[in-house]
Amino acid sequence: LPLVSGTALIRTGSRLEPEAQVGLASLTGLVMRTGGTTDYSGDRLNQILEQKAASIETSIDTSSGSATFSTLSEDLEEVFGLFAQVLQNPIFAADKLDIAKTQVAGGIARRNDDPGDISSREFQRLIYGENSPYARTIEYADLARIDRPDLIEFYDRYFHPNNIILGIVGD
Repeated sequence: LPLVSGTALIRTGSRLEPEAQVGLASLTGLVMRTGGTTDYSGDRLNQILEQKAASIETSIDTSSGSATFSTLSEDLEEVFGLFAQVLQNPIFAADKLDIAKTQVAGGIARRNDDPGDISSREFQRLIYGENSPYARTIEYADLARIDRPDLIEFYDRYFHPNNIILGIVGD
C-alpha cells in the first residue's frame, strides 16, 4: 500500500517525573497531541487527520516517550509537517488537560475491577520497592498537583533534538 509511517522515540519516561507528581509524564504525552499546536487546535488537527485518513499519536510510558504518524504517501508532506509541529510546538491546552485528568481519574476509580491489574501493581511494589519509580501508582492527589505549567516544564526538559531518534518506513 502507498503508506508511510514514522516513529520518534524520546529519551524520557515516568521514571524521570517528580515523586510528588506521579502521572505527569503520561499526561504530558497525552495532552501533547490532543492539546494542539501553536498553529492548530487539537480539534482542528483531528479534522485534518480524519479527512486524510492519517494519524498522529503521542505517549510517554515508564522508560520512553513516542510520537507516531501514519499517512498515505500522497499526503506525507502535509502530515509530516503536522507531526513536526506536534513534536516542536505543543501548547498543552488547559481544557484538554482537564479532559485527560478526568479520564485518568476514571481509570483510578476502575483500577481495582480487574484482579490481574491488582496483582500486577502489587508485584511491581514487591519487586522494585515502595519508593521506586517503577512501582508508583497514580492517585487522585497526584492528579490535583499537576497543572499546565508542569507539563510545559516536563516537555522542555526532555523534548529536544539530541534526545530523539526518528525512524520512517513505507512507500
